[in-house]
Amino acid sequence: MNKAYNYKGADELIPLLRSIQQEVRERREEILRLESSSRVFKRRAGHHPRLASIEAELMTHRRELRMAERELQRLGCTMDGERPFRVLIPGNDGAIEHGFAWDLGDTKVHTIIEDPAA
Repeated sequence: MNKAYNYKGADELIPLLRSIQQEVRERREEILRLESSSRVFKRRAGHHPRLASIEAELMTHRRELRMAERELQRLGCTMDGERPFRVLIPGNDGAIEHGFAWDLGDTKVHTIIEDPAA
């Protein structure tokens, strides 16, 4: 089932989108930090006692990141592939192309304007 939002409905999603985006950002940062630590330990010793713990933490953060992304999908929204902290929200007809965009930090959603030359 496609979700559809008018401007008011899309705007009312902002507190939830903010929360999901915050979690996505924090999880991504932690994944990068843990991947870096994992590479360091693998280079130095091949197998370090802390490595198993790091790998377990990585799996947890990746799973939680997938869950946050699924929550966006459940709302009918998607992450903008070109702008990492932008969420695309379907419009009245359920199409993203006719919907709205919200960037982390914004207080309002913005109408997506199609480029007629594209």
